[in-house]
This record gives sequence, C-alpha cells and structure tokens, in this order.
Amino acid sequence: MNLRILKKLSKRAAPYLPLLGDHRQQFPAEWRDNYHGLLIQAEKHWERHVSVHADALNSYEGEYVIAPKCREGTRYPYIHIQPPSHPWPGTVMVGAMEGYYEPEWNEECAWGALHTIVAIHFTDWAAMDDEYCLPGLTRRLRTPADIFRAADEMIAERCLK
Repeated sequence: MNLRILKKLSKRAAPYLPLLGDHRQQFPAEWRDNYHGLLIQAEKHWERHVSVHADALNSYEGEYVIAPKCREGTRYPYIHIQPPSHPWPGTVMVGAMEGYYEPEWNEECAWGALHTIVAIHFTDWAAMDDEYCLPGLTRRLRTPADIFRAADEMIAERCLK
C-alpha cells in the first residue's frame, strides 16, 4: 500500500465508521500535521533524507541508512530511508480526545479505524480460554475488498437487530 491508496481507502471507509459505532470527529489531513498510524511497506514511497552521518537516528521506527556508490565523494554521502508517517493532505482522518486525568488527542486514518473495527468483530475470543492458543480470525480479511465485504455484513447485521 502507498499513500495514494491509503487516501482512497480512507475516503471509501469514512461513511462506514458512524454506521459501525465510531462517532469520532472526521476531518481531512493537513500537510505534515497528522499521523496515519500504519506501516507503509512500498519502499518506493519511503521518505529519503541525505546526511553526513552513517548511523540511524530513529532506528526504532524502521529507518535504514544506505551509502550508494554514486554519492561517494559528496558532502552528504549517506541517505536515510524511513516509512512515511504523515498521510497525504486530504486523507480522511478520525480523532478524539482520550484519557481521564490527562486527556490527549488520538487520531488515525479512517481506513485504519475500519480495519480495526472489522478485525476485532471477526476475532475468535473464545480461543483465549486455552493458554496455548492465540485468538484467530473467523473469516478471511486479507484484502480491502474482504474488509469492506465484512463491514457490509456487520451493517446488515446491525439493521436486523
């Protein structure tokens, strides 16, 4: 997934959230102001920064350092590469103040919120009674089409109640 796909999926997922009980505020992302909270695995779209130093500063975030041969002898020989943490402007985000004593703003993209709601609904929590068994999904949720199909079923199930 890249940021363009994330923006399209978030736009498509936004109408599902209120129907599934997520009544957090929906708003468009602004340039370098919001965090999507997902791991973008398409390395073609990772952020690149040149540097004099060879050590990764934020190695816990998955930052990599490379020294390509074409940059030998230049002032900035190293390139730091890391997954993007900011969505494109206009990506639909959901957020709310959370916490009791010290409330903080918590936000995520609409696609991440829908994926979480659907995955929690279709998880077999009864399997946790056995100490050696981890909870598993009760249906296939590998692609965005699977998740939207499951969300449609959840909405139809709510309407019948």
